[in-house]
Amino acid sequence: MLREGRRLVLKTSLRRKNNVNFYCTNCGRIFERPSIKCPYCSGLVRAEIPKQKKFKLTKQQGIWRFSNYLPKIPSENIVSLDEGFTPLIEAKNFASSIKLENVFVKDETRNPTGSFRDRVATLIVSHAKHVGAKKLVCATDGNLGASLSAYSAKAGLKCVAVVPSNADYGKILQMEAFGAEIYEYGKIIDEAVVKAKELVLSEGSYEATAEENTLSIEGLKTIAYELAMQLSRIDWLVIPAGSGLTLLSTLIGFNELANLGVFKRKPKILVVQSNVCSPIVDSLKQDNVVCGMEASIGKKHIPGLDVCKTPLLKYILQHLDYSNTYGVRVTYTSALNYVSIVAKSEGLFIEPAAAAAFAGLAVFIRKTENISKFENVVVLAPATGLKAPLTYSKEPSRRKYSSRLAGLSTKALILNVLREHGETHGYKIWKTLGLSVSVQAIYQHLEELERAGLIESRKVGKKKLYKLTKKGYDVVLALK
Repeated sequence: MLREGRRLVLKTSLRRKNNVNFYCTNCGRIFERPSIKCPYCSGLVRAEIPKQKKFKLTKQQGIWRFSNYLPKIPSENIVSLDEGFTPLIEAKNFASSIKLENVFVKDETRNPTGSFRDRVATLIVSHAKHVGAKKLVCATDGNLGASLSAYSAKAGLKCVAVVPSNADYGKILQMEAFGAEIYEYGKIIDEAVVKAKELVLSEGSYEATAEENTLSIEGLKTIAYELAMQLSRIDWLVIPAGSGLTLLSTLIGFNELANLGVFKRKPKILVVQSNVCSPIVDSLKQDNVVCGMEASIGKKHIPGLDVCKTPLLKYILQHLDYSNTYGVRVTYTSALNYVSIVAKSEGLFIEPAAAAAFAGLAVFIRKTENISKFENVVVLAPATGLKAPLTYSKEPSRRKYSSRLAGLSTKALILNVLREHGETHGYKIWKTLGLSVSVQAIYQHLEELERAGLIESRKVGKKKLYKLTKKGYDVVLALK
C-alpha cells in the first residue's frame, strides 16, 4: 500500500490513464468502481475531480457545461439529452397565498424525461459506457428508472429496473417505452434496492441505483450550481426528501461553490418528508421540526418519499448545519391536495412528491415565524405530474384519459379523509386537509354532503361528528 499525500492508494487500484477514479473522503483509499460507501471504513466515496481556481463553464451539452467540476469522462462516451439548466420560476400567486413576497420554483420538470433524475442518468450511463458495461441494473420507484432507460437507449445499453409495487404507473410506462426490462419486487423502494443488489452481484452488471452510485452526487450537485447562477441570494431552499440524496448532493454543491468563492452565503434548508417515512427529519433538532395535526394521522406512502431507512443518513448529517436546517412532515393527502393548488395557482403540474415541498412550506409558514416576508425562498420541484397515476385511468388509452385534478375537489377530499380516518369532527378534517380555505367553508361542504346523503352526523357533547354513509363510501370507491 502506497501513501500519496493524505490518501492511501491500493496497489491493485492504481490510477490508470483516462480512467475515472473514486476516493473515500474518510480513509483516502482509491477505487475504480463508483460505490457510494467505502467497503473499508463506510466513509462517503466521491469521484476524483481536479481542483479548479475559478468558476467557468464549457461549451458542452447539458450539465456537461460544468465539466470542469465533473468526473473526466472522454467526450466520445458522454451520453446527454441536453439535461439541466432548468428555469427558476417566480411563483407570485402561491407566495401571496402564504403571505410571502419571493417564492421561486426550480422547475426540474423541464428535463428530457420530466425529472431531476436525468442529471443522475447522464453521469451514470456515460460512465457505464466508458467502462464498457453492457447492462445496468437499478432499483427505482419511477423517476430514476425512466431516466436511466432513456439514456441507456441513447447509449445502446440494456437497462433493468427493479420497482416496488407502489411505483407510479406513468413512470413505468416511460420505462417500457424506452425498452427497459422491468421487475416488480417488494412494497416500497427499500425492498427493491435489496433485490437490485442481488442482481448486480449475481450477474456482474453495472450498479446504477442512485443511492448506491456516487456519480449521482456529481450529477445532482449541479442543481446548486445552477441556482447560484440564477439567483444572487437564496435565503431558504425547500427540498422534498426520500433517501436524501438530492439534499446531500445540493449541500455538497453549495460547499464546492463556497470553496470557489462563488456563493459563500449558504441558504437555510427546509427538509420535507412523508409522515410515514421521515428518517432525516427525525434526526434534526426537534425544536426545528414542524408538523401539522394532519401529519399524525394517515399512513399512506408518498411515492418518491417512501425511503424509511436511508443509507445516506450519516453523510447527510455530516454535511448539514443543524442550526440552519429545519424539517416538516406531511401526509399523502396533503401532497395530493397541493398538486391541485400549485397547478391552479402557477400553471405547474407536478407530481405528489414535488407538491409535498409546497405543502411543507405552507405548514412551516403557518406554524412558525422563521421565514420573513421578503426573504428569497426556492422550492425544488423534482418531477412532472404527468408521471403520477392520478393523471391516468387504469388503462392509459386516449379514450380513457381523465384529469384527476377535477376529482381533487374539496368535497372529494373530505370524503376521502372520512374514508381513511373514520368518524371525526369538522375542524380536524380542515386541519388534515391543510387547504387554503376557511374552516367555515369546510363546514359548508359538510352540510351539502350531508344533504346529498353521502355523510351523516351526530352530536357528542359540544362536537358534531361526521362519517360516511354507504352511499358516500360507494362514491369514494368510484372516485378512486
